[in-house]
Amino acid sequence: MFSKMTVILDPRTKIIMFISWFSLAFICRDIYSISVLLASSIIVLLLTGSSVPILKKMKYMLPLILFAWPLWTFLNQWSLFYSSGKGIDPYFGLLMMLRLLLIVIISLAFIYFVKPVEIIKAVSSLKLPSSFGAVLALAFRNLYIIAEDYKSIKEAHTSRGLELDRGSLITRIKNHIPLLIPLIIRSIDSAEKLVLSLELRPNIMKKRKMEPLKTIDIVIVIGCILILFLTVYYNYYVVTWNVS
Repeated sequence: MFSKMTVILDPRTKIIMFISWFSLAFICRDIYSISVLLASSIIVLLLTGSSVPILKKMKYMLPLILFAWPLWTFLNQWSLFYSSGKGIDPYFGLLMMLRLLLIVIISLAFIYFVKPVEIIKAVSSLKLPSSFGAVLALAFRNLYIIAEDYKSIKEAHTSRGLELDRGSLITRIKNHIPLLIPLIIRSIDSAEKLVLSLELRPNIMKKRKMEPLKTIDIVIVIGCILILFLTVYYNYYVVTWNVS
């Protein structure tokens, strides 16, 4: 049910949801509120059936997340953005580690749920020049084409015996240099084809109208605003009063 709901939601609603979700990770100032937010985020991922693919991608970021606890515990007084002002503070280190974990989960969930086409539709619905949405669409398209070209070039060189993932970091960088020349040539060729297609079909720059938000989208947007308001009230008024 929840997975179907994420599919039928308006792209603008999805963008607002993730902006609110991401903002909550920075608004939460104590370990209790950020723990509740993290637990609710995991529950939402479980209900939508997206927890397994997101957690699989998270394993590459796990060492960095775990390293955040000793880093913020012992070196928080030298931070330019957040500091506990208490020197060595394990509580503050745990808070920042949970915040980083939450940011990674939200970022992976955004990539999983929101497609580039939906981002383009949401941007196109704003009162912005039509060329802005078209440029964003072409940028996403070119990134995808470059990524696919890189995969095909890498597979071709690997089949010829080029070892890309062995040796030291400097050796790996040197091994990837032969991939750059054909990749640059293909990118220039794709850019020329893109310019030609824009000349033949200039109507791609025209702005397309979107349908108004449905009732479920309006309810979700109002819910996001209320949750943001309550979280700000708790973290900046209730917690402050208790501390004072």
